[in-house]
Amino acid sequence: MTTRHLTIRCLALLLILLSGPVPSRSQEADLVLLDGNILTVDKKFSRVTALAVKAGKVLAVGSDTQVGKFVGPGTRTINLNGRTVLPGLIESHCHCIGVGVSALSGPYTELGSIAEIQRWLKTASRKHPVGTWLRVPRTDITRLKERRHPTPAELDQGCSTHPVVYNAARKNVLNSLGFELLGVTPKTETIAGGPLIRDATGKPLMIAGGDAEIRKHFPVPAFTDQQRHEALLAVHRRYNEVGITSIFERANNKAGYQLYQQLHADGKLTVRSTHTIRQQFRSGDQVTSFTKSIGLMTGQGNDWVRVGPLKITVDGGIHWGTTNLREPYGPRRIRFYALTGIQKPSWQGSPRYSVDLMQEIFREGHRLGWQMCCHVTGDAGVDKVLEALERADRQVPLKDRRFTLTHAYFPALDSIARAHKLGVCVDTQSYLYYKDSEAIAEVYGGRWAERFIGLGDWLRGGIPTTINSDHMIGMDPNHSMNSFNPFLLMYIAISRENDQGRVLGKHQRISRQAALRCYTSTAAYLAFDESRKGTLQPGQLADLIVIDRDYLTCPVKEIQNIKVIQTMVDGKFVYQRK
Repeated sequence: MTTRHLTIRCLALLLILLSGPVPSRSQEADLVLLDGNILTVDKKFSRVTALAVKAGKVLAVGSDTQVGKFVGPGTRTINLNGRTVLPGLIESHCHCIGVGVSALSGPYTELGSIAEIQRWLKTASRKHPVGTWLRVPRTDITRLKERRHPTPAELDQGCSTHPVVYNAARKNVLNSLGFELLGVTPKTETIAGGPLIRDATGKPLMIAGGDAEIRKHFPVPAFTDQQRHEALLAVHRRYNEVGITSIFERANNKAGYQLYQQLHADGKLTVRSTHTIRQQFRSGDQVTSFTKSIGLMTGQGNDWVRVGPLKITVDGGIHWGTTNLREPYGPRRIRFYALTGIQKPSWQGSPRYSVDLMQEIFREGHRLGWQMCCHVTGDAGVDKVLEALERADRQVPLKDRRFTLTHAYFPALDSIARAHKLGVCVDTQSYLYYKDSEAIAEVYGGRWAERFIGLGDWLRGGIPTTINSDHMIGMDPNHSMNSFNPFLLMYIAISRENDQGRVLGKHQRISRQAALRCYTSTAAYLAFDESRKGTLQPGQLADLIVIDRDYLTCPVKEIQNIKVIQTMVDGKFVYQRK
């Protein structure tokens, strides 16, 4: 745009502001944004050019002329010069407290091959005294080019002067020095209850477990409360940089909830938070006694820190070989997860709850007033959860309780229909498709890869579904263990391209509008917050972001590269791009 055009536009805006009566003090905005491309994400996905903010809430949206009426002597005005504004993004599955503590121990490094692991070990060994134990950053075998655990000999090639441990798929591989220091002899069969797996010649390969014994060799970091608090706030600031204004802590406890309350009381929070309380129950009575002891309930709190659902973990994970599947794992998956000699090919994963027990837990939790959710990854695991919910529904109606399936990697059409009848929601992770779908195609087969993170199927079935990161390690938005860059995650959902540039399951693509709703209005719905946030409408909380290009019209490839210019929470800018 030329200087002349900008001058004309600015004069036009000035005329708008000078025309008409001065608003009353009760209607005078604190801030007005003008000349923008504002996506309200309301039911019509309306675009407007202007927005007014007062007392931390949206006062008005509309044309520059309409919203200009709310400009008074004390109003700050900002000319957006056509830039795009979106509602603040809601990260509906993260583990920020753990991310912060992990970052205090050092930066996370993303690794993609055994050669990269070896290079990392060579670098790390130069930073620590000889004999210090080294732990390879979490790298799942689904993300290694070789699609397998490194051998002890390969770890030796990376470092032989320090004991080394690599953990994946619930197995620990050690280098030769590591096995020696653990006291492994030719007669050793187990380490701290974990079976020792050997190769054909009898040499130790890995331990199926043994975490407790290995942890003894890693000193517990002595971080102060102040360090932990500052680390958590640093995570929140990173979130603000990528447009995140609200989060769901998906595995918290009362102490974690109270930490957020204290940070809010101290005026330090820059993200709003909904707290999932995780607990493993073995009876309905335990749900009752736990509820009495914790003194919390869904909905308790305020717009900054609120109690969300009660959570149980139903099965394992796709990275570990413990997902509860409808079909047997078979020889190929058993070999991949290093389960040979531990599980038979007929194994179908590890459900941690019976249907009867889940029915009892869900019934009691909902009777007490909890919203509930569960970690469940496999299609058979989802079947069991839905059966338990159907039984519980006959005792305590669940239609409006917004029970949430967390992960639910492999949607099946019959499960989707059952979930819809119960009003069930889903939170799932498009980044796992991006990084892991190639391994799923190789190890599980093409049809499994096409169903993997099946956003299209969930949304066509009418299931309120959110996209999120499950962020737990790392501070780099694009290169943490799970990326927390919302625009990368939305791009993956829209394009269905994985990190190899392949599209597995074209029918699972979703529209730009649908992807943005997954990160805004639908995420708010999962927390019963749709009347407060997730859209830019009068009365909603003034949480919004200004971005560097038009989300709806830029080339699809560019969506992943969108940068946030400003982030606003509660009517105040908490981030400004330099």
